[in-house]
Amino acid sequence: SNEGCSNIVVRGGVCVRHGAKTKKCSSGICNNNVVRGGVCVKHGAKMKRCSSEGCTKKVHQGGVCVKHGAKMKRCSSEGCTNHVKKGGV
Repeated sequence: SNEGCSNIVVRGGVCVRHGAKTKKCSSGICNNNVVRGGVCVKHGAKMKRCSSEGCTKKVHQGGVCVKHGAKMKRCSSEGCTNHVKKGGV
């Protein structure tokens, strides 16, 4: 909630730059952010994969990746074609 900051809010209403704390991998030798189960992907956090045959991309919605049919919202700002990150922008 810092004025003029356009970064994505992570926790407690602020971004990482302005004080939001993020959990780090518990492997003891890694500084990556936790994904699931206290560890990062490199150290064992399992990510769901696309159910389309032969595809190894991460699931986005409904068991499939964007390439195989998962819908992603687009930015609502005029002329912008980026995917939405938070709040429609």
